[in-house]
Amino acid sequence: MISEQFAMVDAIEQMCAGKKVGFLPIRTAADVMATDVKTLTMDHTVKAFLDFMATYKVRHAPVVDFHDEDKRNPYFVGVVSQRDVLRLTLPYAGQIGGQAIDRKALRQLLAQIVARKPKSASPHTPIQEVIATMINNRIGMVPVLDDSNLVGIITTTNIIKLYTKLDAAMRTLYPELKHVTKSTEPVPVGSPEVAALFSWVSQTVRDVMTENVVCLRQQDELAEAMKVMQKHKFRHLPILDEHDKLVGIVSDRDILQHLPFAGRRPPGQPARFRKHLFKVDPKTASLRLPMDRIMTRKTANVSPDLSVCEAAKMLRKSKIDCLPVLDERENICGIVTVTDLMCALLAVYKPTQQSQPNPG
Repeated sequence: MISEQFAMVDAIEQMCAGKKVGFLPIRTAADVMATDVKTLTMDHTVKAFLDFMATYKVRHAPVVDFHDEDKRNPYFVGVVSQRDVLRLTLPYAGQIGGQAIDRKALRQLLAQIVARKPKSASPHTPIQEVIATMINNRIGMVPVLDDSNLVGIITTTNIIKLYTKLDAAMRTLYPELKHVTKSTEPVPVGSPEVAALFSWVSQTVRDVMTENVVCLRQQDELAEAMKVMQKHKFRHLPILDEHDKLVGIVSDRDILQHLPFAGRRPPGQPARFRKHLFKVDPKTASLRLPMDRIMTRKTANVSPDLSVCEAAKMLRKSKIDCLPVLDERENICGIVTVTDLMCALLAVYKPTQQSQPNPG
């Protein structure tokens, strides 16, 4: 026997070509990036960024500056994210959209908080490298630069959309997959490539979810949630009641909205997870807020037997980053996040070993 390697994306492309099924493989950043990019400038304020997010329903804004006074030749500087501006709440500081906002924070220029020289890609960067960059650096958006010019952006939403595209191609090639799960008999396939593809398409949430979930109680305080997130590098914590049933979820965004204005963003990348975002005076009153005051209630949840593709669709449609996983007794048994799905997606691009008979 001899061994050959193939990537599942190559196998799908070859099968689609053989059966004349339309399929454009996603191989580079250029294949998936959004090119209609809206930007802000260094002179825009935090208030302008809040309006920008509301108008375009996004969580990130590329920031540009200009070499000349005519402002005709913008160049990319960095990125401002929603997390950078969430620490704006101060009691009795005024009302915007029903939320108390620090007026000083609203006037702050993006030049003071922009993350400069963020992780980026070129149009030719392999898509698996873009996904790995997002996973390893815990970022939700990668700017795409061509000779330092901003030509596009890739968000986690763009990546998660790949599930729908790959799933549609496979189910067009093999309609019988619509009725197949891992609990049924395997589809009769004639090649290792198809077998590998079937195994990937038929993955369930159970296959990709994070188990041994760290949960908090409704009465636990905000300060404890911050410690747990920093220790485990989590961005979401399920909240349980006295009967160990899921009643809500707290994200790092929920926490940041209850911390006072942080001021300027510190230079460089902190060594500790969320160090600069969670930096706060220990005497801050909001640190004693219980989880039931800040958690999101009535959260969507899924069964461990739900297909991964359906979970991806739920995350996209609801514009959320995680789904608690509940067993048949409605006890939490895991959590599936956008990061979990991106990790699973890397398998499509990873060369897989197959065996072939020796010639002759």
